[in-house]
Amino acid sequence: MSRRRAATLLAAAAAALGAAGCSSLFGGDVPDPTFYVWRDAGTAAPAAQVSPHRLILAPTQTATFYDSQRIAFSRSPGTRDRYELAWWTERPGKRFDVLLAERLERRAAFAAFAAMTSATRGDLMLAVTILDIYHDDQRSPGVAHVALTAEVVDLRSRALLARRSFRAEPPLAGENPAAAVAAFDAAATRLLDELVPWIETAAAKAPLR
Repeated sequence: MSRRRAATLLAAAAAALGAAGCSSLFGGDVPDPTFYVWRDAGTAAPAAQVSPHRLILAPTQTATFYDSQRIAFSRSPGTRDRYELAWWTERPGKRFDVLLAERLERRAAFAAFAAMTSATRGDLMLAVTILDIYHDDQRSPGVAHVALTAEVVDLRSRALLARRSFRAEPPLAGENPAAAVAAFDAAATRLLDELVPWIETAAAKAPLR
């Protein structure tokens, strides 16, 4: 076979694969990914006292590798990868914004709270960064590892009022994506159980003007 003929066949094969989309090299269909919703199973009773402060929520930042809809995992120290067929419905930072806002709304512990993207003005700002969110599978079935930092800032003085790191590692009940997501849900609940009261305590120390 001439080189020109071989090149033509390769080009045709590549075009056919591109048109097939979900078809594999062996003619079988590649399964579609399953999309999972990150949930908070916790509850929060209304606060006994309402802070006069107005809290602004900055968009949650996420470490670059984890800022993806694909769920991350690790099977050896110092490495990360992403599952091909297990995806989040939203990127972790965007979803955590929703979970946090829902908790704060149930608590009703502030005179007002709103996202930074709204027109609402506030005197305190909460900034959260997700440092890690991955299935640590080094010892099967592993744990759902989630770590974040949070800061409360006085917007009038630009002073940092409080800063803290949070971490949760609930174990998986089985070696499958659904079990991993259930553990991530448990991690979200634990983190919010600690984070929301901490925010209220930090706000209580802020000066009134």
